[in-house]
Amino acid sequence: MFPINPQILNDLMQVGGQYMLPISALLRALYSGMRGKLPEGFLQIGAAAVFAGITAGVNGQAVDVPGIVQQVLSNTVFTAGLLAFIMVFLLRAPNFGLLVDALIGGIIGGMIWLFTVYVLLEVWPVWLLLLIVPGCAFGFVLLRFALRQIVRVMRIATYLLVLGLLLALGAGGFLLYRSLTGAA
Repeated sequence: MFPINPQILNDLMQVGGQYMLPISALLRALYSGMRGKLPEGFLQIGAAAVFAGITAGVNGQAVDVPGIVQQVLSNTVFTAGLLAFIMVFLLRAPNFGLLVDALIGGIIGGMIWLFTVYVLLEVWPVWLLLLIVPGCAFGFVLLRFALRQIVRVMRIATYLLVLGLLLALGAGGFLLYRSLTGAA
């Protein structure tokens, strides 16, 4: 049997908890907002932000309680604020055009990179910024188009939710098992 690399497990948990679950929560919150249930959308965003904050604090390293608390709180607040802004902007602001949506998405992409590098102290290369900014700009434009087909998008949100939970909980379970059994 092959040894399981803890870094791969940690990365899978991060992808599931910090990316797939918040994206799914945003899509579900947009759906709730389109139906006139904005508070329900904010609850979904809050739950996903807390989960994202917790998975950010788990990194497979030695336990540093103040560092973990700082990561959890900062990531939770940032994720909740970012998702809430996106939801309110897409639902309440009129469509100013694709250029404005792309500009807002690009700014969000830059903020994500800056937050990850300077607050969470992750080592992301500068060239990644050149991928994140246009990717977020394109994603924001896609979100605007997705509002027209929100019922169909809910199916995608459900798939992302299930996949994100499987990745985060599965990889987290393996990491917990490794730490409890002392497996190499």
